[in-house]
Amino acid sequence: SRSRAGAPLAGPPVCPARTRVVLAPAMAAAGLASQGLRAAKSSTGLRAIESDAQMESSFRRLLSAIEGERDDIRGSWAQLQDDRESTAAELEELRQQTEDWCGLEKSKIDAEWKRLDRLSEKMADIWPKRFEIVKINCSGNVYEVPRGTLCSIEGSYLAELFSEENTRSIRPDADGCYYLDINPHVFSLVIEYLLNRRLRVDAPLPIVPKAQQLNMELLAEAWNLKPFLKENRLNTVHGTSLHINGNTLQATHPGWQVISSMYAMPLANPYYFEAKIIKNPAAGTSGGLAIGVMGHVPQGPEIHTIRLQSSVMYNSNNGLISDVMDQADMDNVQKGVILTEGSTIGVRHDPATHSLQYFFNGRSIGTAAIKENCLDKMRDLFPVFALYVPDQVIQVEFRAAPPAMIKDGSN
Repeated sequence: SRSRAGAPLAGPPVCPARTRVVLAPAMAAAGLASQGLRAAKSSTGLRAIESDAQMESSFRRLLSAIEGERDDIRGSWAQLQDDRESTAAELEELRQQTEDWCGLEKSKIDAEWKRLDRLSEKMADIWPKRFEIVKINCSGNVYEVPRGTLCSIEGSYLAELFSEENTRSIRPDADGCYYLDINPHVFSLVIEYLLNRRLRVDAPLPIVPKAQQLNMELLAEAWNLKPFLKENRLNTVHGTSLHINGNTLQATHPGWQVISSMYAMPLANPYYFEAKIIKNPAAGTSGGLAIGVMGHVPQGPEIHTIRLQSSVMYNSNNGLISDVMDQADMDNVQKGVILTEGSTIGVRHDPATHSLQYFFNGRSIGTAAIKENCLDKMRDLFPVFALYVPDQVIQVEFRAAPPAMIKDGSN
């Protein structure tokens, strides 16, 4: 290049040799310093990179720990929810059980209150606020008994006899006594029982002497003295294979199996019992089911036949079988009646005429009388039931309501 005047420019100034000698050590020192600086910078960078790696690793571990804590919290929350639902279900079940228990206890309490109310009513009858003494002369024995006590057996003839309405129409004798011409021994037992009931409603029956048992049964039946009436049932002491459940009878083996009632029928009034056929696989065959009465409890070989001594039996699909009746009388009872499942056969004994009247499904099928020369053998009449085929089932009602119409052939 050139200057403004056109003269060529001079080059850089050249240092003299002395000067170069002086500057060389300085430049060498500066180069070493520069290298040291660069080395320091390099070392610092390495340390920074290592520190960043450590921080990143620590951060990752922290994140992992936080995530683990989150999972634990989620699991704990889910467990709490399950526990809450389970506890709520248990509480609901406990609440329902408590309500059911309270309802059951309330019904028991209500039933107990009703029982106490009925007991109070009975006690009011036995211990009325106003006592009216009734004097009774029973065959020379005089009793003075409150009217309420005499009338405490509901539905009895005694209660009807000494009711206020009835005694108004009957005048006592000069001594103010009502006269009764009945067995004084059994009447004294009735009075004893009635007086005991004033102290205890469920008072036990007095002991009836053996000599007076028949008289007591007759009076109890005639006057409907229910506490003195024996509740008949199937005889549980027998040698058959029959299965007894209450008054239900079931055959378990083939062949005739005969069983009677526990007690004989009462003889004070007409008596009616019946058997309902629950199941009869032999229906429509030549027989296999028989109902009737017998003058004693069947024993020994008698429990395996219906050809019984001192008996009257009606065999299904056949007719009457008896050794105490005339054939002409037995012919008055319809033959061939089949005791099918669901049907009912009933027997009515009339002690006044010594006759037996049979009913099928409430309809009379005939009447036959016991021969006079056989009455001694038939003083005690036991209802008797004979089953022949396994799985036959009958249900006996010993105090069934008699059919409204008892005329032969009526409905």
